[in-house]
Amino acid sequence: MSGLSAAEQTEINLSVGAVMVSNYLSYLTMGIVLSATWTYFSKFPNDKWWFKALVTLCVSMCIGDTIVTGIWTYDWSVANYANPVVLAMTHWSFAVEAVLMATCGLSVQLFYAWRLWIMTMRRNWILSVVIGCLSILGWCIMCWQSHITVTHRLFSDLSLVLPMAWIWLGGSVGADVLITISMIYYLDLRFRIEFQQARVSYHAPRRFRQLIVRTVECNLLSLFSQVIAIGMFNHSSVGLYYLSTDMMLAKVFTFSLLVSLNSRHSDNGLDTSDGGFSISRRIEGIVNLTILHTTGSSFPSTQVSHIPRETSWRFSGAYKGTSVQ
Repeated sequence: MSGLSAAEQTEINLSVGAVMVSNYLSYLTMGIVLSATWTYFSKFPNDKWWFKALVTLCVSMCIGDTIVTGIWTYDWSVANYANPVVLAMTHWSFAVEAVLMATCGLSVQLFYAWRLWIMTMRRNWILSVVIGCLSILGWCIMCWQSHITVTHRLFSDLSLVLPMAWIWLGGSVGADVLITISMIYYLDLRFRIEFQQARVSYHAPRRFRQLIVRTVECNLLSLFSQVIAIGMFNHSSVGLYYLSTDMMLAKVFTFSLLVSLNSRHSDNGLDTSDGGFSISRRIEGIVNLTILHTTGSSFPSTQVSHIPRETSWRFSGAYKGTSVQ
């Protein structure tokens, strides 16, 4: 606009421009989530009802998150463009988006806490409790921050929440790191240790390797998004561009959940709601290793028999009810 000074135009670029860019990225990630959701319901139409309910809840929160940020973008870029009074105030959708994002992250992390408890055959409950506590801590802090944005309407007052924002980051990232490390251990390292003790060569099945890679990718994406959002927060030189990752976080959490559920294996065209899967592969053409669940041990037992051509790996029971990230 010709009536704006260079300083005013720069301020608008760092506020309205940042919100618009962030909103475009929000729409992009929402499309990715909807695509993954379609894949899930197409691939597992007979899945457990509470799996479907969790996916529906998280996707609904993502849709709500996208709608409210879209309203915010319209109000600032169209209805109140270059209005200094409006641009100095926090929009109501700012608090709503934060609560939806935090609730979505809490739901997904609690799901993985349950998943890890099942993977340990309901023995290592301490790990799941720690992850759950870190997730709940992050959710409580984010709700408190939303309350601050409602009671302190000026963007300049958001500096009040910065110390607690770092605590939220520590709790959320801590939960993601624990989930990642635990998945790697229970999908790979645990079997390596058991097979090494039995003096049997072990190579992780392809599906396990894929799950480990997906775990690392999704959690690194979540980690970088949260670190960037908090690291750029309250820096005048970047304005509101920290929202570019903040508006995507709910979708990142939901996508992580969908990747986990969609990575499960279906036998004979039937979806495995219990998360079990089997893999057959050739390993030196000499042994058939069958890993079976045993109630008296925290690890699967190993039975060895000679087979001339291929090694068959059947993973069931120990992962009943699970489908890892």
